[in-house]
Amino acid sequence: MKSIIVLGAMLLSTASFAWGPTGHRIVGQIAEDHLKLLTKRRVKKLLDGESLARVSNWPDKIKSDPDNFGHTYSWHYTDWPDTATDYNRTDNSGSLVVSIEKNLETLKNKKATKSERAFALKFLVHLVGDIHQPLHVGNGLDRGGNRCRVVYQGEETNLHKLWDEKLIEFTRLSFTEYSKFIDIKSKKENRDLNNGSPLSWAKESADLRPTLYPEEVNQVAAKDGVILRNYCNKELNLPVDQLPKVGYTYGYKLIPLMEKRLLQAGLRLAKLINDAL
Repeated sequence: MKSIIVLGAMLLSTASFAWGPTGHRIVGQIAEDHLKLLTKRRVKKLLDGESLARVSNWPDKIKSDPDNFGHTYSWHYTDWPDTATDYNRTDNSGSLVVSIEKNLETLKNKKATKSERAFALKFLVHLVGDIHQPLHVGNGLDRGGNRCRVVYQGEETNLHKLWDEKLIEFTRLSFTEYSKFIDIKSKKENRDLNNGSPLSWAKESADLRPTLYPEEVNQVAAKDGVILRNYCNKELNLPVDQLPKVGYTYGYKLIPLMEKRLLQAGLRLAKLINDAL
């Protein structure tokens, strides 16, 4: 039984990494650079001197401890089908929107213990990053793109990992370099980028999600009255040479979108923390 639980935890965690370590650190760094001075002091005290970038990946690391943190696995994602016409906070699998809201409530609660508020802050840093990665608001069919096998720059990967890590790695920048590069845009676009709520941010991701699927896998077919894309080519056992190939053109078109989502996540996170503390 224990092995089944561990296996289930592994499957969940592979579906719920977002941005990868570098991406989450970028979000944390941008947010910290936009905190008010007093807020920075309070954050430092809550986190015992650690930075937002430093703690940003902690919620993924604790997935290795399902006995104590298994209840947090569903916090990292939510699913809204392509056919959805109404978006809400709870009527779906995963609890990403609600989890951000609840951790924010805890962070604001001055009666909560320091450890409770620190736990909430660490998760907020991570989950606000998650909700801005469009594949973390999945279609409910392909585990957030994990089942969508593609070849990127000659290497087999999947769409989720491509957005988690590969596009960021392609820039050859450290998280500190990339966060400064991306944050330059905030001076001109700050007013447009730091607004909204967790629900509206999730809706943005759901609306952006179809653009992430390369045209090669964007084959639309009708089955039993439901529109399906050819997402699950992992289960077709296609040889590598038959997989969709994406490269410079895909990156050229979508890396600017990725950078905008990272910037939005950082600025919005900063606003949440400034308002809460």
